[in-house]
Amino acid sequence: MTYTSFEFFIIYFGATYILYTIFPPKAKWCVLLTGSLLFYFVASSGHFGFLIASAFIVWAVGVLIQKLNDSFAQKKKLVPKEERKQLKAKYKNYKLAVLSLGVISNIAFLLVLKYANFFSLTINTVFSANLPELSLIQPLGISFYTLQAVSYITDVYRGRYKACKNPLKITLYLSFMLTVIEGPIARYDQLGTQLGNGKVFRFKDLISGAQLVVWGLFKKIVIADRAAEFVNNVFDEAKFDNSVIVLVAILFYTLQLYCDFSGIMDVVNGLGEMMGIELPKNFNRPFFAKSVNEFWQRWHITLGGWLRDYVFYPISLSKPFMKLTKGARKKFNPYYANLIPTAVALFFVWFSNGMWHGAAWKYIVYGLYYYILMMVGLFAEPLSAKVCQKLKINRKSKGFAMFQMFRTFIIVNVGMLIFRADSLKSAAAAISAVFSNPDFSVVTIGRKNGLGLDVWDYVILLAGVIVIFAVSVLQERGIHIRERIAKLPFAVKFVIYMLAIFIVIILGAYGEHYGKADLLYANF
Repeated sequence: MTYTSFEFFIIYFGATYILYTIFPPKAKWCVLLTGSLLFYFVASSGHFGFLIASAFIVWAVGVLIQKLNDSFAQKKKLVPKEERKQLKAKYKNYKLAVLSLGVISNIAFLLVLKYANFFSLTINTVFSANLPELSLIQPLGISFYTLQAVSYITDVYRGRYKACKNPLKITLYLSFMLTVIEGPIARYDQLGTQLGNGKVFRFKDLISGAQLVVWGLFKKIVIADRAAEFVNNVFDEAKFDNSVIVLVAILFYTLQLYCDFSGIMDVVNGLGEMMGIELPKNFNRPFFAKSVNEFWQRWHITLGGWLRDYVFYPISLSKPFMKLTKGARKKFNPYYANLIPTAVALFFVWFSNGMWHGAAWKYIVYGLYYYILMMVGLFAEPLSAKVCQKLKINRKSKGFAMFQMFRTFIIVNVGMLIFRADSLKSAAAAISAVFSNPDFSVVTIGRKNGLGLDVWDYVILLAGVIVIFAVSVLQERGIHIRERIAKLPFAVKFVIYMLAIFIVIILGAYGEHYGKADLLYANF
């Protein structure tokens, strides 16, 4: 079941939404919990035991840490000042032990269920061992709800907010139907508190959210699912004998992944907005980025934010790394002295980024690919600035900005190739094919060429890209399109809404000529 299916819109979200608007505010969270668990149970074919186990552990750990926080707050008033430091250290150790238990338990679920066979295969290959392959079922959305679980108990430990005493509300936070499959990865203070406090129905939210849903469906069903036909026919059959086909397939996959993932994020954000629930933003027009670092600040924003707050900062602010920073400052100039410890900490961030995406070496290489390029850019920055100054290149000019965007786009497409290829060997073959002799005669228009698309498919894709680009440019300039549409006369708005809905229905890539297109990030 996907967020674009008829069953989801009518049976699960539809029924939940109607009941959510009817029930009183204090009982609305019960409606969301019931609908979410039912949806998850059906979508995961009944495999929801690990989700419930994670929710119970997270609730228990949070409550215990909160009790320790409250106990320390009371006892510190009763002891002399000179003893408070020791008392604080004692309670900190207690809390750290409880936090470690909660984090290790949830990460262990993820490592065993998602990565056990990857680890055993790697050990068998490297050490010629004979570890058996396990028959394990990866719970739906485990990569997403595990990160939310870790962020919750960590934030309670840090005192960012108090623990929730209701285990059912914690279960709702982890299993919420709009975030459990593909994210966004929301913090408890971003999402959990909203889910627990029922929102009053507003017609404005209904219309605004529905607009975003239709826009997301356009990107997913009309563009992404259509591009998938070409991409799958090239990569699944390893048709890497022509540079033109490979280059088009790479570009189409970049288009597919962006429209698939960002389109679904628009759908779930729109559905949340219809309920009055604001979900965190996950995309911010990433292809306007001028560097790899900026690209990842605009692409899958909630994952990047999670890795920053729960991997990068804990490592870079730890005592060993503080010592490393002090040592570097004695041997290097200030720029490199600060960069060297940062580079070490970022290695763990990008390694984790790759591992999170999947149990395969290609994903690890994918993460380290961006890490290496980012490090090269940061270490070469002083030299790059001097070269531009000597050549009298204005780095703040529009021309240089366009060059940076184009350069970043090329880098991202190479990363997308690694991400899409079935293996590192397949990725290497595709990269090699890019530099082979081009043969334009194989790119004939029609389904009989084995690439899955006809002339109208290409026309629709081109028109779709133009529309998405135009909308992105307007948004980049600070123009709020939905707000502009809302201010139009009713007759004009009605025509726009109907036109948008019919475009999705009529031009959607479904039916006998198209294969089944699952949600790409639901596999992670």
